[in-house]
Amino acid sequence: MSRKPGIMVLALILVATALNASILIFNLTLPSRADVAGMDYRALVHVPDFKRAVQTIVEKCKANVELGKVQC
Repeated sequence: MSRKPGIMVLALILVATALNASILIFNLTLPSRADVAGMDYRALVHVPDFKRAVQTIVEKCKANVELGKVQC
């Protein structure tokens, strides 16, 4: 029996892993665009209720609204 299908699957998994790692390392993702009640992200970061709501939703985590990061 030939091992080529197994090698091809392994190669595909390795390529997908490398692609995923490079996207995470080089931060190639696009930022989200918030628009709530006519306010964009820059306006929302200064609303205390918004920050409290984010922290309530993300339980047991710290939400840095200014940087748009969540740390658990």
